Amino acid sequence: MRIEDDIARVEQYIRELEQRIEHQQEVIAQAEASGLSTDRARVFLLFLKQTLGMSRDHLARLLTDEVLASRSPDGGTDLGQ
Repeated sequence: MRIEDDIARVEQYIRELEQRIEHQQEVIAQAEASGLSTDRARVFLLFLKQTLGMSRDHLARLLTDEVLASRSPDGGTDLGQ
């Protein structure tokens, strides 16, 4: 798989995570308005946010690899992968 494909895949995953986080925040707000417990929903929200952070880190590494590959004389065929 080309690095551009990996970048596109991770960018799509980040967009999906952002949507899930927004939805989870809405779920929490609705639960609070109804007087329901939000403990589990908040734990899941934390998990989503941590996953988003890791995905953004992964994207940053991929973008760095892409820049390095574009500068290398061999076209980036040896990035330790």
